[in-house]
Amino acid sequence: MITPQKKFDMKKTRRLNLVSLFSGGGGLDIGLDAAGFTTLFANDIIPQCCDTLEKNLPGKKVVVCEDIKKVSGDLIKTSIGLKDGEEVDLLAGGPPCQAFSIFGQRKGRADPRGQMVYEYFRILSELKPKVFVFENVFGLLTVENGGVFKVVCEKLADPCDNLHYDIKVFRLNAVDYGVPQYRDRVIIVGSRTGANVVEIPPITFLHPEKDQLRYRTVADALRGLPPPNEDFPANHMGRVHSQAIIDRYAAMAPGARDVHTRINKLDLTRPSFTIICGSNCGGGKGHIHPITPREVTARESARIQTFPDAWSFSGNGRYAISQVGNAVPPLLAFSIGNAIRKQIFGMKEIPISKALKKMGQEHLFPELNKDK
Repeated sequence: MITPQKKFDMKKTRRLNLVSLFSGGGGLDIGLDAAGFTTLFANDIIPQCCDTLEKNLPGKKVVVCEDIKKVSGDLIKTSIGLKDGEEVDLLAGGPPCQAFSIFGQRKGRADPRGQMVYEYFRILSELKPKVFVFENVFGLLTVENGGVFKVVCEKLADPCDNLHYDIKVFRLNAVDYGVPQYRDRVIIVGSRTGANVVEIPPITFLHPEKDQLRYRTVADALRGLPPPNEDFPANHMGRVHSQAIIDRYAAMAPGARDVHTRINKLDLTRPSFTIICGSNCGGGKGHIHPITPREVTARESARIQTFPDAWSFSGNGRYAISQVGNAVPPLLAFSIGNAIRKQIFGMKEIPISKALKKMGQEHLFPELNKDK
């Protein structure tokens, strides 16, 4: 292994800095914050997302609501007051995934949203962070018979002349990282420090052995959440259904799919189906509640995504649903950040119990709280 250059040495106790792109509802930022990273700069084009980030992200940060094409490395450095010789520790983001998702038309680079990956490459080449995280749907692996994925890896490894990153590719399912949901994602970590992430160890298991934690379920996710109301937590009011829809949902078995809306009824005893973003045009739907014959609220979906109850989403219902469904689950982001923290930056791992408390997810793991 190459010995890290001296300029990457750092105090073991300092918080690492983070630049967040395509930040959306802030899922990556929440998890990386719990892993010891501080968001200094965040960007999204959607005003409601930027409002969410402004009011929820801790500390002093710069949130730029602008088309990524108008954001440059120099703008980021100036905005966060980066001095000569100082560097960004981590660049993280997931360019819009609809062009690659199995739920979409899979147009890849032919879809304008698929071109956003090139903006990520551009900013990577201009900012030259020590480490980057690139997140996307697992459909990225197979679009154009793997051609898109090959280009992505090549551009991430060598985004410009005289800049090279060692990259590691991980296919992760959020359910293995304490998230009560099956959610398959591709994570690419790049490092120019001389060290890289070798593994991102799971924290929950389908068939746990002694001292291992089991998969989390929908019941775990919804534990202690009050009925839908307008007070607290935010974003906890749902759609009004006709009696015909109520009757249809009530007759469904757990795990079944509604033939009309093509959404699934959740099972309290199992992890959730993948939370999806729906449509900003009004078509966004959650899954069907496991007990009450209705669609889940945006807050219930946020619980399944492992967002804290105190993290409120700006905009009306459909914008909240979109922000939740597009997000990286914070608990998954924490495990990614914790691996980077230890294996690249040589810092101590943060215990899962401490991260759960910071992220407001103690309800998910009652067995870790029983001795308190």
